[in-house]
Amino acid sequence: MRNVVLPILLVSATAAAEPEAIHASPPAAPLFDVGFRVGGYGFHREGDTSASNWNECRMDGIGVFGSRVIHGPVFLEVGLDAYASQTFPLPGDSADLPIDRQSLLLSTAIGVRTDLTSWLRAYVQVGVGAELTRLAVHYGDNGDVVRDNKVMPDGFLGFGGELRVAHGTYLGASLRILVMGNFNYDPAMLKDNQWVASPQAQSVFDASPALASQGQFYVRRDL
Repeated sequence: MRNVVLPILLVSATAAAEPEAIHASPPAAPLFDVGFRVGGYGFHREGDTSASNWNECRMDGIGVFGSRVIHGPVFLEVGLDAYASQTFPLPGDSADLPIDRQSLLLSTAIGVRTDLTSWLRAYVQVGVGAELTRLAVHYGDNGDVVRDNKVMPDGFLGFGGELRVAHGTYLGASLRILVMGNFNYDPAMLKDNQWVASPQAQSVFDASPALASQGQFYVRRDL
């Protein structure tokens, strides 16, 4: 009798455990991630309709960012990027004001991600931020420099895609169209025969809203 009862008990225990295994909850999706990015941006050149008209005041830089899933595909991102004016790899225009611009960009954005496949997904986002920038430009023939510091708001619309290369690790690329402060790039305004005294920084660096295009590559890791 014992030889019959024992197998029956084992079968019953296994059958009772199987529904629990079937209905076990899948692992929770990661809520947080962090990443590192490199990129560059340039302002739209007014009156230029060529394919290379986004090269005024070229800026290159690096940054860090992090995001948190709010609900479903919706996420919130914050970022900190450092950029500086650069003529490599794309040369500047000889008619541009030879400005030295060093900027710290603070940004926050809300976006939506969607899975295209199990290893590829895309997103769109809108955001706002602030640019903390240090500006300098030479004038005259004596090596004199006009300097200024500014804090300027900006906003952007961005979209991109990312490829899963390992569990929780993604490589991505993004494009942003920004509205941010830019300056009058006319070197003729700094000819020393136009100035009785040194030019005022608020005149040289009188910012107005302008469109800029920014491309970035990044690596991101789920936490």
